[in-house]
Amino acid sequence: MSHLRTVLVVLAAALGSACADTPTIVQDPSAAVRVINASGMPLDILIDGVVTTPALGVANVSSNAGVRAGPHVVGVRSPTGTVANISVHAADNATVTMVVVPDTASRVALSVLLDTGNVVPAGKSKLRVAHLANGGRAIEFWRTQPDFQTPVHILTPFVYGATSPYLQSDPGHWEVFVTAPGGGVKLATTGAVNVPSGERRTVVLLDSAGTLRFRVIAE
Repeated sequence: MSHLRTVLVVLAAALGSACADTPTIVQDPSAAVRVINASGMPLDILIDGVVTTPALGVANVSSNAGVRAGPHVVGVRSPTGTVANISVHAADNATVTMVVVPDTASRVALSVLLDTGNVVPAGKSKLRVAHLANGGRAIEFWRTQPDFQTPVHILTPFVYGATSPYLQSDPGHWEVFVTAPGGGVKLATTGAVNVPSGERRTVVLLDSAGTLRFRVIAE
């Protein structure tokens, strides 16, 4: 199992000197950054001090923001104007996926979702799942995959903040869903997720005002 590499960042009044003076957003980027908002509040997303996504809603994922390969500062700004940020490195021809989760009333946690095991062999597909629904309820994660349509657990236990390894199967339709402990009615489901040959997906479970929601990210 891989876990989110988490850095707790105290909310500050501004990005300050950590931000670059010159924006690094470019017309022909060689890398990208996306942010998953699991914080429970809308957030402005900033890269090197530039707002790339205003008011990203709760339980939503930002569009990819193109950047030059290299170091960047990714920040979030709350509705009250307070800001937190973290330094990341964007690799050439890759996307850095960030996660924002609540910590306390005065802090948030910014995390990098690591890509270990992301290479997809020819004629196969891959999918992984991140548990970012901090609703406090006990749930179990299940999946079906193109070569095995009987539901099986993804991880047991699958704790809040954990990310599964990439799971590999044939190309075709996957489904990820959650139930109460022991199975039963689906509390939330992705429905059929088609992953073509040579491609992969990240599935994220989020919580919006007590409602469980899956987001599927194409990679």
